[in-house]
Amino acid sequence: MNTKRAPFLAVLMICVLALSGCSQKQAADGEGVYVTSVAEMMGIGGGEMGVFQRYAGVVEAQQTIKINLESGRTVKERYVEIDDEVKAGDPIFLYDSDDLKLSLEQKNLELERIINSIETQKGQIAELEKQAKGTSGDTLLQYTLQIQQATADLKQSEYEKQVKEQEIVNTQKQIDESIVVAPIDGIVLTINENTSSSGGDYYGGGMTDNSYMTIIKAGSYRIKGTVNEQNVYQLMVGTPVTIRSRVDNSVVWTGYIEEIDTNNTVSDQNNNYYGGYMDPMTQSSKYPFYVALDSFDGLMMGQHVYIEISGESTMGAPTHTDGVWVYEFYLEMDPEDPQTAYVLAEKNGKIERRQVTLGEYDSEMTMYEITDGLTQEDRIAFPDGIVQEGDPVLK
Repeated sequence: MNTKRAPFLAVLMICVLALSGCSQKQAADGEGVYVTSVAEMMGIGGGEMGVFQRYAGVVEAQQTIKINLESGRTVKERYVEIDDEVKAGDPIFLYDSDDLKLSLEQKNLELERIINSIETQKGQIAELEKQAKGTSGDTLLQYTLQIQQATADLKQSEYEKQVKEQEIVNTQKQIDESIVVAPIDGIVLTINENTSSSGGDYYGGGMTDNSYMTIIKAGSYRIKGTVNEQNVYQLMVGTPVTIRSRVDNSVVWTGYIEEIDTNNTVSDQNNNYYGGYMDPMTQSSKYPFYVALDSFDGLMMGQHVYIEISGESTMGAPTHTDGVWVYEFYLEMDPEDPQTAYVLAEKNGKIERRQVTLGEYDSEMTMYEITDGLTQEDRIAFPDGIVQEGDPVLK
């Protein structure tokens, strides 16, 4: 092995997935599963080695607004349903303001009482000052103390007046804003009638969705993919990508990586990583990344696609020509035995999950030597989370 290769070449070699493309189940048309020859993977089987990374992706809205209920408020009337189209400024729901109106009346009465109290206190102070004139000694001291106490009471009442006035302003503002309007042109995606008041930002998001309503921007899509922590730094913002339909391999869209979000992790549900370590028992974190599209024609919300990141082949002579060597991301590792793994191998035209024994590990090429269970003539599928044991192999 040439240990002096540049690190960039090693990164590219990690992404070598197959001569004929990554393993991919075309379940929609029943064609079968793509498989790759071990010999070709080792670079000794002839053909043209393409270098690319592939990830699973899903079509989502370019912009999503989550609307949370204000703390302590409930919805009195809703004007929209799921899948309704809305324009920015359209009313979408009405808060119940009956309690607020009663509270406002009460606050106004309290303010009136405070104002009357202030006028009375001012009169008392003026009368005390009048009576204090011409006095001296203990009598003057007594008046002085009474005036000081009355002045302190007046300042307290004036502070209470300011607080109550602000409460009235806030309550009136809530009443005036009881009708909530759509912030963008879009489509109502979700309505959660059982949500409680969030008490947070009016428009908020986050990994836990407790929002009352979600609106997505109409007519503008992006692709969301996921990448695991071992491979996230191989991606770069601005990198051109190809988006490929899972149903028809010939249907493609183009775009570029717009954002890589390493601040938030995602659960491993439908967006499995293609081109990396696929042991389902690992606790490897996964992060979302987003692709901006040059065109949205033909895409549908929620559609599942492949994200391909292409690069030029920089392979020289085969690194391993003897034995059997397989890229680690074709292996499902056994968490109980570090020397045991599984591959999705072809047998009699169908996929079987086959146990193999691991030998040496080439960290530069990220390849494992297989000492038992596999030959150079075998063909294996990529464990993309879709391929199942017993699936037919693409001829």
